[in-house]
Amino acid sequence: MIRSLSIRNFKCFAALDLELAPLTLFTGFNACGKSTTIQTLLLLEQTLRGPISYPSLMLNGPILNLGTTTDIVYANAGSSKAVGIGVTSGDHAIRWQFIAKDRILAIHDVEEMDGPRRFSYSGDDLIGIRPQGSLRTTVLSSLESMIYLSPARQVDTEVYPSAFGAGLPQGDVGSIGQYASWWLHEKGDDEALVSRRHPDFPGRQALRQQVNAWMSDLFPGAEANSRLIDRTNLVRLELRSGVTSDWVRPANIGYGMSYAFPIIVAGLCSAQEQTAILDSPEAHLHPRAQSRVGHFLSQMAGSGTQMLIETHSDHVLNGVRIAVRDGLLSPDEAAIYFFTGNKDVPVVRLSVDKNGTLSGLPDGFFDQAERDLANLAGWDS
Repeated sequence: MIRSLSIRNFKCFAALDLELAPLTLFTGFNACGKSTTIQTLLLLEQTLRGPISYPSLMLNGPILNLGTTTDIVYANAGSSKAVGIGVTSGDHAIRWQFIAKDRILAIHDVEEMDGPRRFSYSGDDLIGIRPQGSLRTTVLSSLESMIYLSPARQVDTEVYPSAFGAGLPQGDVGSIGQYASWWLHEKGDDEALVSRRHPDFPGRQALRQQVNAWMSDLFPGAEANSRLIDRTNLVRLELRSGVTSDWVRPANIGYGMSYAFPIIVAGLCSAQEQTAILDSPEAHLHPRAQSRVGHFLSQMAGSGTQMLIETHSDHVLNGVRIAVRDGLLSPDEAAIYFFTGNKDVPVVRLSVDKNGTLSGLPDGFFDQAERDLANLAGWDS
């Protein structure tokens, strides 16, 4: 689990330091740094999963394609054009420094902290961006095992690839959800963790039963099923809106189901202490389902999987607040960040108490509904 993130001279940020909780929400205005913050972690993951001796930050790959150094180095970084990224997991921390050379960010040096002990690495001390003499691998393991689900989902097919032999970490459904069907097939008969079971159906022990319990929670009566296609490595996904309905391909049912399905599978299949990054889990969901997916993600975070969530949905936020009130998360296990677009104070952290009440709300924090109602009523004249 990732405890903190430090960024220097990356895209819109000269400097940013954030503490990350078991569940962390990134909210705020568009183009103010939410995705940028998450991209630093994804770039490290992409690089660590790539060729072991890759000598720079992999800006373009299977997870992200960000271009060249001119696209990602902070405009006023100075002549050195140095980019720094630091990650802490437990009491283990690694700080990377990269230098822009031509079109790449070449690794310059690495500092590792293991409690009070500090070690520096450069040149032959590094294997790619990995410290060759690293005493611990907590940070590296946390980054390599991350699950990332982008705002897009693969919904225009009924046949999905197998993850067999792909070397994916537990529960990694793929950035567009393409492996979710395979994980349901592979792990469907395993026993779901008690702490992750739907509160109304705790006796349904199999993971596939819990996938359907949570699917039905978001879309009353909905179910999902996956099965291998004979003599292939492909998996067929079928969805239906009720137990008496016919199974149909994802393209022939509401997009909300297809978008939520990989979220549920990732949450239920993920391992303890693993980190999942979810971008816009509210996509294509009715407001009630948005609130319930916030509740679901909170329960998964409370059961051991770290959830880093980028969202524009006040319903997802409210689902998290209800989960805190209901005791699924303690207040200090939920961090809510609002990205302001203000250069002096780019990010504000909000406080949530045991009743789910928020304090320290900045201007523009999910207040558009109230503004619009005031406009309609003529109160803002």
